[in-house]
Amino acid sequence: MIRLNFPLRRSPSLSRSDFQKYWREQHGPLVAGVARTLRIRRYVQSHTIDDPLYDGLRALRTGMHEPFDGIASLWWDSREDLVAAMTTDDGRRAGALLVEDERRFIDLPHSPLWLGQEIAQINPMAENSIVAWPQSSWIKFCYLLQPKPGMTRAACHKTWNMEHGYLIRRHSQATRFARYIQTHTLDDALNDALRQSRLAPPAYAGLTEAWFDRYDLLKIFGDPASEGARGFNLFLEDEKRFIDFTRSTLFAAKEVVFIAEGTS
Repeated sequence: MIRLNFPLRRSPSLSRSDFQKYWREQHGPLVAGVARTLRIRRYVQSHTIDDPLYDGLRALRTGMHEPFDGIASLWWDSREDLVAAMTTDDGRRAGALLVEDERRFIDLPHSPLWLGQEIAQINPMAENSIVAWPQSSWIKFCYLLQPKPGMTRAACHKTWNMEHGYLIRRHSQATRFARYIQTHTLDDALNDALRQSRLAPPAYAGLTEAWFDRYDLLKIFGDPASEGARGFNLFLEDEKRFIDFTRSTLFAAKEVVFIAEGTS
């Protein structure tokens, strides 16, 4: 499958609460209503929440910019399916309808979007078995990253996948990772077309998502000498080898799943 990531900044006229309400109650159903026309297989909204645990993780990574207000994620069976959907008359009309509505609540020139390929590092259960629903204790870690100066995106992806991914898998039991997905940004001409349609900024190199039970994190960070806390410190030190913190950010989110036909 192929995935679209769309980190969102709200219109300056809206509070985060009003932005997320409109996104959830108005725009989400609009996307779901044209999903078959656009051949969308899965659509998830990740709504940013304030959480002191994640604020602390971000503060440890000196210079990180402010979190986005959320991330929209959409999946298609293939690139060919996405292109086919976008190039029909009905598809173009549906796409224009969504962009028109996005302008009502999203600051599009400050909201990047791009296509990526998922790499499941830790994914022991079916896709919908672990969802950070608003009323659950599950919480989703979202980490948008850029490579260090002088490092190519390809080199960043390789280090992130082969070395950092292995480090996290090695310590995943102590650090209580329930799921861990990397989405690597693709070098694809479609990304330029998507950006131009919204006057969007450049893409990130990728997105890390990890799911935790918040009670587990409270226990880990409540004991700095614990094996889990030491694991998180190892992750931080390793990130310094390939991530430019000043062009990256992380935050906590809760999920709303609108379309869940499946991903694999």
